[in-house]
Amino acid sequence: MPKMDRRSFIASAGLLSASAALPRPAAHPYDVLAEIRRYRKIDCHNHIFPPHIARELIADADKLEIEKLAISFPLTTPEAEKATPDAAREANDRVLQALKDFPGRFLGQCFVNPAHGREALEEIARCMDAGMIGLGEMYTQVRLTDPRYFPIIEKCIELKAPLLSHGAGVRKDWREPDRPGGSTADDFVEIGKRYPEALIIYGHIGGGGDWEYVCKTLRDAPTIYADTSGSVTDEGMVDFAVRCLGVRRLLFATDLNFETGVGKLLAAKLTEAERRQIFFDNFNGILRQRGNDVH
Repeated sequence: MPKMDRRSFIASAGLLSASAALPRPAAHPYDVLAEIRRYRKIDCHNHIFPPHIARELIADADKLEIEKLAISFPLTTPEAEKATPDAAREANDRVLQALKDFPGRFLGQCFVNPAHGREALEEIARCMDAGMIGLGEMYTQVRLTDPRYFPIIEKCIELKAPLLSHGAGVRKDWREPDRPGGSTADDFVEIGKRYPEALIIYGHIGGGGDWEYVCKTLRDAPTIYADTSGSVTDEGMVDFAVRCLGVRRLLFATDLNFETGVGKLLAAKLTEAERRQIFFDNFNGILRQRGNDVH
C-alpha cells in the first residue's frame, strides 16, 4: 500500500465521516398518502358531541378518505338516573339532524339507557324508523349482563341491527368503582353466549386499560366483534388482536382519533386483503344484514 502521512490520513478520515453522515435515499420510499388512498373505509365508531360538530368530522374524514362515519351522541354520565329518556332523545335528535344536513356521509347510531326499559324500546323504534342503522355507543349506565339489557339486545336481534357498547379495558374483578355499570370483556363473553345471534361490538380495544386481556378474553366469544379505535396506539396491539380474534372480527374505527386510527392499521403486519377487510368489508357485511351496506 502507498505510504500516507498524518495530514493525508486525517483529511481522508474526515471525508469518510462526512460521507457516512449524509442522508441516504430509502431503498423503498413509503408514500403514506398513497397507502391511505388505497383502502375504502367505514368508521364504525365516532361521535358528534360538542365541540366536534358534523362539518368538522367530515373535514377530518375527507383528509383520510373515510367514506362514512357511524356517529352517536352517548350520554357519558355513568349514573343511570341521570341519563333520562328526554336527554337521550335530545342526543339522538342531534344525530338525526346530522344525517339530514350531510346526506350520505353519516350512519346514525341510537343511544338509549336500558334502565328505562319501555322508553328505551320506544326510542329505538323512533330512531330506526328515522334511518339509523343500529345502537351505539351504549355507555356505562347498565352492564351488558344486567337483565334490564336483555330486551334491548332482543330488539336489536329482531331488527338485525348492530349494537356497539363501551368496553371497559379491565378485568371483571377490577371494575371501576365510579362506573359500576361498565361492561368488561368478560361481560361481552357472557352476553355473546346468551345471544349468539346478536351483532354486538366491543367498543375501542385501544380505549385504555389492558388490551391484551381484552383480546384474550374475547377469544371465547366468537360472535362478538371488536373495533380498533381509542387513543392507545401501542405497537403490536392490532397484530395481537388479529392473532386472538382473527381478521373477520375486527372493525376499523377512530373514536375521534382520526390519524392514529388509520395509522395503527397501516403500521400493523397485515396483508393488503386483510386491511381491506378491517377498513371496510367487515362492517359493511354487518350493515348488509338489514340492507344498509355501502355500495
